[in-house]
Amino acid sequence: MGRDRLRTLARAWPVGVMLIAPWVALQAPFVRQAIVDLADRMHRGELVALVQYVIGYCLGALILMPKALLSGLAGYAYGPVKGLCVALPSATLGACCAFGIGRLVAKTAYGRMFTETSRFRLVDTVVRTDGLRIAILLRLAPVMPQPLLSVLLGATALPLKHLVLSMLVGLLPATVIHVYIGSLVRSALELLATNRAEALSPRNIAVGVFGLLVTAGVLYLIGQMAKRSLARAIAQSPTPERGGAPLAP
Repeated sequence: MGRDRLRTLARAWPVGVMLIAPWVALQAPFVRQAIVDLADRMHRGELVALVQYVIGYCLGALILMPKALLSGLAGYAYGPVKGLCVALPSATLGACCAFGIGRLVAKTAYGRMFTETSRFRLVDTVVRTDGLRIAILLRLAPVMPQPLLSVLLGATALPLKHLVLSMLVGLLPATVIHVYIGSLVRSALELLATNRAEALSPRNIAVGVFGLLVTAGVLYLIGQMAKRSLARAIAQSPTPERGGAPLAP
């Protein structure tokens, strides 16, 4: 591995912090109690609690709080149908916030350290030509935590409307499952315990293995799309004979 790549990885410490932060936060008793209190007030139908949930979902998306827990809270409080109608728009709004952060970070010196690499430029080329389909595939496959994916997509040329559509379509199956599981528990404490205990359950391990296989397939499709998109970009770029500048390697 080259020195430049090692230096880039060393500067990626904020990503590591984002991955660890939610699990550390959930160990704090006051955080767990705040989640329980909010869920109980939502269960009683308090409108203020619903607004706080939406705001909390957006903040949770920025620190990679587990989506299963956030969506499960809506299922516990409102049931499977109404809970889905609350959780999916909240997840989409949270993704828009993370997307906006990605747009801002991409304009900084820190962001340009990643966006000016040849690999990222290739991804950006694919997103420009087939962004909606790529975004939906990435949502369906557990390639990385969804909020982190939203931040990275914000650094590309993906339009905001395609991000919203990818959330509404690509995250619908997972959100249905999370909301339904949340609707089955009898208390918010049980939901927290379930979310914690199921992390290493045989079912989740099987789902994880299946997810890795799906991810491998999706990444292969993205690679093929990248090759075709790059070929189209080169073919459509100006050439010296046409009076333009050649495409930079």
